[in-house]
Amino acid sequence: MPAKIAMPNQAYRSPKRKKGRSARRMSASDWVFYSILFLILLFFALLIVGMLVWGLLTSFKSSDDVNYSNNLLGWPSLSKSDPYNSREEFFHWANYQNIFKHFAFDSLTAPFYQGSRLINHEATNVGIGAMLFNTIVYAGVGALILAITPAITAYLTCKYDFFLSKVVFFVFTLMMCIPIVGAFPSEITFLRNIGIYDNLLGMLLRFFSGAGTYYFVYYSFFKGQSDTYREAAEIDGAGNFAILFRVYFPMAAKIILTVYVIQFVALWNDFTTPMLYMPTHPTLAYGVYELTKSSSKMSRELQSVPARITACMILALPILVVFAVFHKKLMGNIELGGIKG
Repeated sequence: MPAKIAMPNQAYRSPKRKKGRSARRMSASDWVFYSILFLILLFFALLIVGMLVWGLLTSFKSSDDVNYSNNLLGWPSLSKSDPYNSREEFFHWANYQNIFKHFAFDSLTAPFYQGSRLINHEATNVGIGAMLFNTIVYAGVGALILAITPAITAYLTCKYDFFLSKVVFFVFTLMMCIPIVGAFPSEITFLRNIGIYDNLLGMLLRFFSGAGTYYFVYYSFFKGQSDTYREAAEIDGAGNFAILFRVYFPMAAKIILTVYVIQFVALWNDFTTPMLYMPTHPTLAYGVYELTKSSSKMSRELQSVPARITACMILALPILVVFAVFHKKLMGNIELGGIKG
């Protein structure tokens, strides 16, 4: 039987795929796995949101509403007939006013030797305004340094092929592999001996190492960018700094912004480092830590549970605002465009 020959005016048609159906069906074990994973993530998300909602509601309660009415989980009592109501705290934000008025503590550090000279610090009363200023400088400027310095180091070691680049890469890799234990005493002693301990300058200088996890993130990114950009910029007369800040840094802007926000959140909530390195320049997180301690010596107006939770909410709310503004950049995919090497 002769083979069927297609007519010239008949175009080839590929077999149609059924729309709305994936190429691979999920098995029963896959459904079980993803269902369990979804329930775990849902529980974790509800736990985080629930804690924030509970904290917000507690910040609008009176101490009597919590202590005498045992209203730990419910809505603030707003009934006028209730002698332990929270009307003042709810309608006039009394707890927040109380925090901004009385939130202060006496910062004191033990005397120490700077070389052979004994240094004594007098106790200073630090209010919430000073703590907020220290926090903005520590978190804002510190996060900027931690986001920019590794990017510069990664670019130099990635795009300039010479012996020192390989040494820096090897040392940074070794630092990530070997745990460094007990570095705090020697570092604090060094800062004291050169006279930059217990101030913001000494704290910020610690962030200029350029090492860490994000160095390798930047290194991988710049490694994937073609040298054609640099060659074209050199032909146009651009110098090394212009190529870095006007060509490659704009490409990495989304990564740099993401690293900045992550570092900002970490430094904003950090209280252990300021406690060690800036005992007389406390941040807001350090102040909240001192307030929530059972042995806290702060004002009696701040010793109630609602007052302490209010201080925690004041610390947490700016982070929630930052996440609300930048969540799309943090959660979105990073697109790499341009010429591929």
